Amino acid sequence: MERRQFTKLALLGGSLAPFLSGCQPLAKRQASNAGQTTASAHLSKAEAESVSRNAHEALMGLKEDFKMTGEEHIAMLLYPGFAALDLVGPQYLFAAMMGAKIHLISPTDDLKPVTSGEGLKIVPTHTPSECPEALDILFVPGGANGTLEAMKNAKLIDFIAGKADSSNYVSSVCTGSLLLGKAGLLKGKKATSHWAMLELLPEFGAIPVKQRVVWDGKLITGGGVTAGIDFGLQIVAALRGKTYAQTIQLQAEYDPAPPYDSGSPEKADPFVRDNLKGILAPLLESFRLAI
Repeated sequence: MERRQFTKLALLGGSLAPFLSGCQPLAKRQASNAGQTTASAHLSKAEAESVSRNAHEALMGLKEDFKMTGEEHIAMLLYPGFAALDLVGPQYLFAAMMGAKIHLISPTDDLKPVTSGEGLKIVPTHTPSECPEALDILFVPGGANGTLEAMKNAKLIDFIAGKADSSNYVSSVCTGSLLLGKAGLLKGKKATSHWAMLELLPEFGAIPVKQRVVWDGKLITGGGVTAGIDFGLQIVAALRGKTYAQTIQLQAEYDPAPPYDSGSPEKADPFVRDNLKGILAPLLESFRLAI
């Protein structure tokens, strides 16, 4: 392994070392834990780096279900008004894959910051013409009015349709699936979207599935907004193995414990659900007209 790759892992934080050491054989782990429990707070920098290196080598030594490094090319499309968390959640997980190359694709021929629907500005890394020809993953985020406008952007839709042919996986989160549908990529496919827009998928010839993440061949679609984290972890597992995905999940401390059990229309209070659905009704009909 290259030195810079090890350095990148080490820079993720010494806190990873105890997590990764969990891959050691149980007897060895129990013996080492006894000494580390009280001494870990007093490690020198050199000792901490040694612990990190040993943990790294433990993972590298796995024979199955683990690929430490790779060269995946992942294109993540930006457009004005996209939902920031749709993009940032999966991007965090993809960026944790050592060696993976993430391309943030501008909707125009320049690299000016693109403003999300929530006001967060993201600076693209590549224009559409600079996007690699062959992709491991083509990713499209969703949004509200921004996605509605993107559906009317023929150049953007043509880019999605064209890149889909040369991508190993074509994916979206939330209403990003409506952009895939507009590009003609959902016909006969099982897919999902934000719960309030799920009924629109048959308009594209898709089979709607009320599920956090839906796989159908090379098509991967995620539900609304936060489903992008589950979506991203499943893709990491497919590319690098379940252990890699579990390690990133622990690094991110993704252990959902929401204060309210109101994250789906089936669980939400009917008053909350019905009124939110009413608020979103004009957007739903606008999407229907755009289809």
